[in-house]
Amino acid sequence: MGDWKTTLLLAPFIVQLVINLIFYGFPAIMFSGIVPRSLYPKIAWSLPVLIVIYFLLGMAALYYMGISPRPKRGRLLGSAYFALGALGSAWVILQTLAGMETPLLAIAFGIWLTSSIVGILSLWLLEETVPEAAAAAIIAFLGISAFISAATAQWVVTDYYIHVHTNGGMENATVVVEHPIEVSPPNLTNSS
Repeated sequence: MGDWKTTLLLAPFIVQLVINLIFYGFPAIMFSGIVPRSLYPKIAWSLPVLIVIYFLLGMAALYYMGISPRPKRGRLLGSAYFALGALGSAWVILQTLAGMETPLLAIAFGIWLTSSIVGILSLWLLEETVPEAAAAAIIAFLGISAFISAATAQWVVTDYYIHVHTNGGMENATVVVEHPIEVSPPNLTNSS
């Protein structure tokens, strides 16, 4: 009887892990939305740190539900992980629907939002523990995913600061592409 409960409990972690390994910039987009716009210029440098902390919540939740015998602590940390994911994905979906972004972004974040809600519900309704081997494997892949996402986020932050300090404004940054600017190719004959 517990097999389907364990599968349902692990499924949201696995779905989000797969999405993030394919589209590794998801957490950077989510945290760009969760952080208030007025604070973002002051703390944008911490975006990679926030992403690592976000994934550490998920990793710690799995650790406490599978490796350490403290499932209640794991459910609390897992709830925080999924709540942040739900909040960030809901914000991105609202922004995507209001703008002219590709519908693929809204669909992917819709899956993230749904898996976050299912994750919170399954944590508290099923009250299951996780097999140690499954927890260890997902923790390892979440660590890889956190590293890739944090490295990508550093690139986004650098791009943001370059645009701000060159007075290009946020509108021209890669983070928010409202009006792309055409740039002519370099003139190779005058390169000397």
